[in-house]
Amino acid sequence: MIVIKWKRKQAWMMTGLIASSILVISACSVVEQANQSLNYVSGATEYIEQVSSAGTELQQLASGAMNNPELTTQVQEKIDQIQAEASEFSQLTAPAIGESIHENLVSYNNQLTEVVGQFENTLAEQGFTAENWEKTGIPELITNINGLKDPLSGLGNN
Repeated sequence: MIVIKWKRKQAWMMTGLIASSILVISACSVVEQANQSLNYVSGATEYIEQVSSAGTELQQLASGAMNNPELTTQVQEKIDQIQAEASEFSQLTAPAIGESIHENLVSYNNQLTEVVGQFENTLAEQGFTAENWEKTGIPELITNINGLKDPLSGLGNN
């Protein structure tokens, strides 16, 4: 009888230990998911800000390059910066909660990378012209990327 009670007590203790372990593991998982979400939001927000800043500078340089061909080198440097930032962003992994925003951001990122690459080729072949700049669509893409900043910041508050 004492042996049976002892075995039941051991079984209950083991069940309690297992349940406690599961709770601890679950809590760790929730904390890890929250950290991943915050890291993603931080990285994606930084990307948006960098691309926005580089895009603004590129727009200003583009306006100046129409009258000053020497600015073409600076335009090329901004293009290189945007491409590097886009490549770095593509390495981020979105948390499940941010997948739809991430898909939009990746889509714009891919379009921006393609358009910037095409503009880079146009610069090499034809030099800088107002018409070539207007055809790029770069300012619109940067505006679209900026438009994701508010929904993205909402992820960090969840």
